[in-house]
Amino acid sequence: MNSQKKQYSELTDCLCTSIRKSARNISQKYNEHLKQSGEDINANQVSILVTLSQIENKTISELSNQLRMERTTLTRNLRVLDKSGWIKTDYGSDGRMKYTKLNKKGRQVLNKILPHWKKAQIHL
Repeated sequence: MNSQKKQYSELTDCLCTSIRKSARNISQKYNEHLKQSGEDINANQVSILVTLSQIENKTISELSNQLRMERTTLTRNLRVLDKSGWIKTDYGSDGRMKYTKLNKKGRQVLNKILPHWKKAQIHL
């Protein structure tokens, strides 16, 4: 059994695992700063809003590729952002393609959280 534990430790001591742990820790720190804004938003959602602020209408697939995010994760986050009123989703002419864009309220939220994001940048 000890040899298996040692063998598996190679999986936990690898670069991928270390980077994923670090990314989660960093996200938690950003989320702590974002809470101070009074908005119910997390770092993942901010990255989506920021990306939408930089581009015009994108399909979910295009946005997913640009963010390097699984479509299901992106779709789940877009639902939250839509429910919060920060994005607008339209359908293409055939009704199958969905296009998402940042709306005025979404830009206001980005402006509101920006100082907290900058604080997180400084403290990390």
